[in-house]
Amino acid sequence: MGVIGLHWNDGVVSTLVWRQRPRATVRRVILDDALRLAGRTVARIVTRTPRYELAGRVVFITGAARGLGAETARRAHARGARVALVGRRLAPLQQLADELGSGAAAFEADVTSAERLQQAADDAVATFGGIDVVIANAGVAPPSHTVATISPDAFEHTVDVDLLGQWRTVRAALPAVLERRGHILLVGSIYAFFNGVLAAPYAVSKAGVEQLARTLRVELASHGATAGIAYLGFIDTDLAADAFADASAAAIRQAVPRIFTKEMTVTEAADALLDGIERRAPRVSAPAWVRPLLALRSVTTAVMDDVLLHNRNVQAAITTAEDGARQPDS
Repeated sequence: MGVIGLHWNDGVVSTLVWRQRPRATVRRVILDDALRLAGRTVARIVTRTPRYELAGRVVFITGAARGLGAETARRAHARGARVALVGRRLAPLQQLADELGSGAAAFEADVTSAERLQQAADDAVATFGGIDVVIANAGVAPPSHTVATISPDAFEHTVDVDLLGQWRTVRAALPAVLERRGHILLVGSIYAFFNGVLAAPYAVSKAGVEQLARTLRVELASHGATAGIAYLGFIDTDLAADAFADASAAAIRQAVPRIFTKEMTVTEAADALLDGIERRAPRVSAPAWVRPLLALRSVTTAVMDDVLLHNRNVQAAITTAEDGARQPDS
């Protein structure tokens, strides 16, 4: 019987091989890996890991001009961090840097440009002497269309910003983070595992971000650096307001229990990110209801898909969205 053998070293898969093994040997390998995992889990529970205090560290934040990025910069600066504010428009970034004062600097870069991001990372290193933490936060909300009606440009632009923008951010700042054995946090979403009806490019992007963060967590381990992903619910920001301004998206929202769509404050979300960084957490979730859904995601996703599939209001919203997208602008 052909099996894949996974060999662990401090939680990292070191080899991946395909070979023939007797069933008894396979069972022993699985049991051995399970016992090692249980041992590491117990060790994490009983061992107090030193906090990765942000005071004195350099935090590189994309999408920092407003919303979650700006508030995270404020809260990080209040904890003693120096903040590199990165975004598409320099004026609001500079305004925020002036508000924060010493230990804040603005860098203009669009996450769709690898060259501009690299320049921003290089300039941040030149300004602050290095980068300890990356918070890849920049994102956009797509139009509330179905896969059949969304324009290819709109779909691909969302993925370009929300997924590839995070990859470009990581790639630009990674050498500096590795040098300081720092931490990378990718801002994801509950849409990494929620159904993406009328928001397919956003959900696709966040699912991809989740895999990027998990991959980084393993690949950076031998360098002493860490990575994590934030599964965030809806936040009271312009991004959420724009997303639900559309009647079809609002109808989808109303089909889901209110607890899952109630917006948290931007301060609550920012503090969750920073607390996760100081724990070097592989996963950050907020509000509180996200964590149990993550633990039960195989059940959660099946139930959610079935509910949405059979909800008449959802199906009506899809029809309305498709009809509206097919009508020429008046």
